[in-house]
Amino acid sequence: MRVLGSNILQITAGVIGACWTLGTGLRSVGKRRSFWLLLGVGLMFNTLSNFQLLYKQLASTATDYSVFSYICWLIAYWFFLAALFGKFRLVHGHSARGGYIFNIVVFTVTATCASIHFVINPIISIADESPFVTVLSVVYPLASLSIFLITLILYYSLLQQGALNSSMLYVVWGMLCQVVGDIGYAYLAEQQEQHSGQFVDVLWVLALLLIGLGGRYAGGGQDDPTQESEPEAQIKESVFPYASIAVLVILFVLSSHWDFNALSFGLLLLFLLIVGRQLRMMRVLNKLMGEYRYLAYHDPLTGLRNRIGFKQDLERIIGKTEERAGLLLIDLDRFKVINDTLGHQAGDRILVQTAERLRRSVGARSPLYRLGGDEFVVILTDAANSWCAAAADRILGQFREPFRFEDIEIIVTPSIGISIYPDNGCTSDDLLKYADAAMYLAKESGKNSFRFYDTELHAIMARKMKLENELRWAIERRQFRLHYQPKVNLRTKRIIGMEALLRWEHPELGVVSPAEFIPIAEETGQIVVIGDWVLEQACAQNKAWQNKGYPALSVSVNVSVRQFQHREYLMSVRSILRRTGLSAAYLELEITESIMQNVKESTDVLHALRKMGISTSIDDFGTGYSSLFIIPKLPIDTIKIDKSFIDDIDDRVQLSMLKTIIDLGLSLNLGVVAEGIESEHQRQVLMEHGCPVGQGYLYSRPVSPEAFEEMLAVSEVPESK
Repeated sequence: MRVLGSNILQITAGVIGACWTLGTGLRSVGKRRSFWLLLGVGLMFNTLSNFQLLYKQLASTATDYSVFSYICWLIAYWFFLAALFGKFRLVHGHSARGGYIFNIVVFTVTATCASIHFVINPIISIADESPFVTVLSVVYPLASLSIFLITLILYYSLLQQGALNSSMLYVVWGMLCQVVGDIGYAYLAEQQEQHSGQFVDVLWVLALLLIGLGGRYAGGGQDDPTQESEPEAQIKESVFPYASIAVLVILFVLSSHWDFNALSFGLLLLFLLIVGRQLRMMRVLNKLMGEYRYLAYHDPLTGLRNRIGFKQDLERIIGKTEERAGLLLIDLDRFKVINDTLGHQAGDRILVQTAERLRRSVGARSPLYRLGGDEFVVILTDAANSWCAAAADRILGQFREPFRFEDIEIIVTPSIGISIYPDNGCTSDDLLKYADAAMYLAKESGKNSFRFYDTELHAIMARKMKLENELRWAIERRQFRLHYQPKVNLRTKRIIGMEALLRWEHPELGVVSPAEFIPIAEETGQIVVIGDWVLEQACAQNKAWQNKGYPALSVSVNVSVRQFQHREYLMSVRSILRRTGLSAAYLELEITESIMQNVKESTDVLHALRKMGISTSIDDFGTGYSSLFIIPKLPIDTIKIDKSFIDDIDDRVQLSMLKTIIDLGLSLNLGVVAEGIESEHQRQVLMEHGCPVGQGYLYSRPVSPEAFEEMLAVSEVPESK
């Protein structure tokens, strides 16, 4: 009954597994179809062998396996092997690398040697059947061994590619159960007890069901790869081969056979493989170390020495000589525009060609480096100022010819800063810092030029650094003051508004001009905090004057580009109006034309300000980026004519441009304000051409809140004498 039940279970599992796999194969397409069909046919032959055994048992009560059963099982194994090998070929191309091949060879050697020693040799030694039966007895474990190897190789390949899904996992476990069952059967054969109804039948039943479940899950759409983290996959990859070596060592020790056999041969072969692999790894590591050492000191794009190499070389040069040395720092003008418009591929091509031109300019004897981005540096040894100037002139001359990229001519110019050792510093950091300062001064002077670092530049840098440091504490130490300049109706001379202007009264530096500290604040990012402080103080002061009963006037506050483009600017304005209680109708924000470089974002912010009820104006109109095409589309309320037009009001050309600006503003229903009115003649001309509002020294300089409050008391300003 045990034998009968075992066969019925195997037949049932085989039929179910064959139905699942064949059904999936018939519904699939391409190479996936052949994989499941081959597995299904293999399960059918396996089931056929069990049918034959069941018939034999029912007919003659025999429990031994027949030759026909062996043949059917072998045919089934060949179909299994064909399916596994076909699947392996799909992923093999992605995994065939050195480490992969080594691990596969280790698997193969371990499994082959163990099988030869424990399975094949005992079968051959006790074989007393016919040669055909003996061959079948040997071929059967070899086929099982082949399935074991190809299953492990396939599992390893799928694991590497992240393609190990649930259906394939079932197939792998099913094949391994089949192999374990075959090993148990080989042991029983050695004990002369190989007949149906043994414990190995349970493993075979489980194997058939698992393979079938793989087909069922694949056909049911549950075929997603199991997500395994990269560290886990790497751990498995490194453990598998060495675990198999450890298994072979244990088997060799437990076998108690110390002669030269399959196990000892396998250990010797694995030892040689490991030694060969370690030698190869050492060679690869030495090569990688050389590459890393090169990349640590060289720029991979241009092949020039990089910043680290520059510092080492410069420290060595200034450390072993007392002669003068020159440092030329070269920065490409407007290089960012090339990257933004033509792409980084064009930018990289320009950088490579720049390195070639610089090499031609300074020669092979002068070290050339790329510090990063579009910055290059040249070290001139034993160099007088005249030699450095001559080298800079040669470099500028090399850039007169345009660069070419895909039939496009690109004009690129350099700005060069020069520092001298030991005049300007005795360390690489100091020399580079001073050359950088001179280079930026060359950019401010019009670009495409060079500047030496000198005492005058040193004084400018020292003051700039002093201002930058002191600026951080100006709000906390209450050094900022707001002054107010009235905006006046040119005909009635009545005050119709005021502009808040920031002043910095430093106890040591005295009164610092906004033209000096505002650019520093913008460069360092402090302008955002300072701008918020100015806005809140101006709103609070205006609200205080309204509470005292003075006429409700609009206060204008200047907004920098960086502040205007800050992501939290609108939120900050709302918060300040809420805290101060000032109505949005009495606040005007003055922006410069430079915000038009980013029209879309600027327009969005202007629309949001208009929805809040805040009016806006363009300050210094006519000197920046404004386009006559864009101006009508901007949600602005006022244009302020720049002082430069008022200063040259008697010039015929300037007067024509002034009249055009006034007519433009009035035709667009915009307010027009003239800045910098200093004489009665200028006021008369402006009125004649229709300008309604102005401000300037003719009426009042920017004054303290107390002085401005006195003006509000009369609501009319006398002309300044």
